[in-house]
Amino acid sequence: MHSAPAHTSIHTDDADVTSLLEAAAAAEPAERTRLEDEIVRRHLGLARHLAGRYAGRGVDRDDLVQVANFALVKAIRGFHHDRGEFVPFATVTILGEIKKHFRDHCWSVRPPRRIQQLQADITAASERRLQSDSRTPLVADIANDVDASEADVREAMAARGCFSPTSLDQPIREGGQPLGETLSWEETSYAFIDDWVTVGPLCQDLSDDERELLRLRFVEERTQQEIADLVGVSQMQVSRRLTKLLEQLRSRAAVDDAA
Repeated sequence: MHSAPAHTSIHTDDADVTSLLEAAAAAEPAERTRLEDEIVRRHLGLARHLAGRYAGRGVDRDDLVQVANFALVKAIRGFHHDRGEFVPFATVTILGEIKKHFRDHCWSVRPPRRIQQLQADITAASERRLQSDSRTPLVADIANDVDASEADVREAMAARGCFSPTSLDQPIREGGQPLGETLSWEETSYAFIDDWVTVGPLCQDLSDDERELLRLRFVEERTQQEIADLVGVSQMQVSRRLTKLLEQLRSRAAVDDAA
């Protein structure tokens, strides 16, 4: 009876995994693929476990598992025997890729980078406190652990909803009206934006004096007499210059609308 080829004798210990990794690095493409697939198969449970630690944060669990699996392949191809055992190396790589996925792709509203980093630090500090104190940590405790102010910690904790913001259709209480119907805002800002988008391009060809005249009248809301006193002309001259300037802008706007 002939003995089986060496590569078919597969064990589950770390030494065997290291041997497989070394063999894959030196193998021809087809054999390398087979060996890498075997290593992936052995560690899919690790990838699923690490992905599960980030479930419930507004990202589909299957997407997180997919990211973890890709990271596992990356770890296999980037591992060298002088880096120690494979599982710790793969764990760091997978967690890093999951965090990077959250950072780069999962924000509905992207907070500043310092808040993103602080969130990661808060999560780690909270887990350590829960393990050591067996209670929900206080903001002051977390702030001390991450070397940040309590105000920054509260801001970072409040921004966690940026991954999965509350729906405006969600009732504020059982049987109550949707959240969106309880919110109110001033609509005058929209009118201002519309006017600004229309007028802005028309002012690009104006002289500095003409733009300053419009700023004094419509931004600072000064009267014609106040403007006259500032620039050293009569109120009648200011009135005529404004009238002529506004007629020019209206004509340009009409031409743009007809184009």
